[in-house]
Formats: sequence, structure tokens, C-alpha cells
Amino acid sequence: MKFMDVQAAGGTLKLAKIARGADYFGVRIPEERAFSLMDRYLELGGNVIDTARIYGRAEARDASYSNSEPIVGRWLKSRGTRDRVVLITKGAHHVMEDPSQKRVNRACIDSDLETSLRELGVDSVDIYFLHRDDPEKPVSEIMDALDRHVKAGRIRALGASNWTCARIAEANAYARANGKTPFTVSQIQWGVAYVKPGAWPDPTLVSMTPEEYADYLALGIPVMAFSPQAGGYFSKMISGEPLQPKFAERYDGPENRRRLAALLEICARTGASPAAVLLGYITSNRLPGSAVIGCSTLEQLEDSMSACDLTLSEADIAALEQ
Repeated sequence: MKFMDVQAAGGTLKLAKIARGADYFGVRIPEERAFSLMDRYLELGGNVIDTARIYGRAEARDASYSNSEPIVGRWLKSRGTRDRVVLITKGAHHVMEDPSQKRVNRACIDSDLETSLRELGVDSVDIYFLHRDDPEKPVSEIMDALDRHVKAGRIRALGASNWTCARIAEANAYARANGKTPFTVSQIQWGVAYVKPGAWPDPTLVSMTPEEYADYLALGIPVMAFSPQAGGYFSKMISGEPLQPKFAERYDGPENRRRLAALLEICARTGASPAAVLLGYITSNRLPGSAVIGCSTLEQLEDSMSACDLTLSEADIAALEQ
């Protein structure tokens, strides 16, 4: 298994470059299967469980309720695995039904973190991400609110999810000038697939672009990539299965048809599966990255984890970007 470093209060966190996402635990993935998936993930060498306050939200419950965190918490307790896991959660997501209702403020951060710790059954998390940004909010207010929890021992490292590099750089400049804790990891959508502009239904999601990529290299913090396998776009194209309309709208076009051809050539030459190559693009990249996977079956998990030691060449990565 490849690992990447994330700087934290009191030391360095070693994150497996393939992280187990917990988005659909309790909704599409029932609890018993979620336990089996996390068990097998650890057996295969992984050590990162990535959840969030809003993950697995049951529509029948109130808007603050999450299925995912309690399931992860019960698994940690029943298996005694807390010391083997880099535990990640996220908060301060906007109101789900209305992205204009931002929640990136001290009161929401405090409330979300308190609820997450209680649901997870822990006193602290290793990395706490702000799930969204509010560009109208001064970075000083945001970083001051987060720093209190780091200094109180509730958070070891801070992450920014769906923030632009420019905002992260601004926040970190403030933090370093004022003795506060900076962001040391980011999480955005990143993968082989080209995403058509405006194709995400949520306009607050941030995808990797050539410009953002260059900024990350300058910024010097690692990136956790969500949707690195493009929702199964490439696998469905290979198998001839029909694409769901949302994935066709988001991904299908000449750019990804070219990348599909490059993907197939690399698979044929290396013997690796398409899933392994797609994840290897992240784990072999010169920008330090880990890929967050959300597969729902053990078979899919084992296929994805077969990428944990795969190293693609610079030429392979360049071919996948044409």
C-alpha cells in the first residue's frame, strides 16, 4: 500500500492512498455490509475511513441526521479499530435543499463537530474538513473557529473540501501570520475523466482543472480525490452497459473517448484492471493524492484495492490526460 503524509498537530498522519468513503452507509449500503466492507478494507492494507455529517442522510429523518457516522462509530467500537484508522469527517455543509444557505460559521462548525464526535463515539478526529466554503466569509473568522478545536485536542489536522486553491492559500496565509492552524489537505473531485463545465448539479462542488493543479503544486498540500472513477463511466463504456443520463451529461464526449482508448491500452500492457488504472492515476501522480472509493460490494472493493501498489509512468499519466 502506498501512503501519503498529512501534517497534523503533534506530528504527521500517514494516509493510505486509497481511502474508504462512507457516503452511502445506511442508505444504499446496509450496516452489515458496511461493516464487512470496512473489515476487508483494513485487511487489504487500508487505514482511512472518510465520512461526513451529511453522509447517508435518511430522507425520513430531520435534515441534521446522518446514518454514516453512527455506523462508522459502531464499527470502530465493535472492532476495536480506532487506533488503526485515520478517521476523517466533515461539517459546515450548506443546507442540502438550498446551497445559498451557507453554514460556514462558528456556530455551525461547533454544532456539527460536537454532533459528529458524539455519533462517532470518539473524543477527537484525525482530520476535520469543512465540507464547503463560503467565499463571502472572511478567512479570519473561519480559521479562528477551527483553530480553537485543534488547540482543544478535538481535531488533529484541518482540511478544506470543495475550496479553491486561492481560498486555501488565503486562509493559510492568515493562519500562519496569526499563529493559527492551517489547512494541510484538500478534497475535491479529481480523476482521469474530464468533467464538462457546469455538469455537476451542485454548483459548489470543485473539480480539478489544469489551473487548480498548477496552484496545488505551488501550494504544496496533498489532495484527496472524490469520484476518481467517474461514477463508473469508463467501466460502463467498456462493458457496453447504458449510461445513466446524468453520467452521460457529465462525462461523455470526445475528451473522455480519447482517454478511454488510453486507459484500455494501459490495461492491456500492464494487466491491471480499469479500476486499478483509474486509481493509479491518482496514487502515482506527482501531486500527492489519495483516491476516495465508495464501492458497494466486496468484489468492487477488492478490484479497486488491487491498485494499491500499482505505479503508472509519467507517460501513462500524460496519455490519460490527452
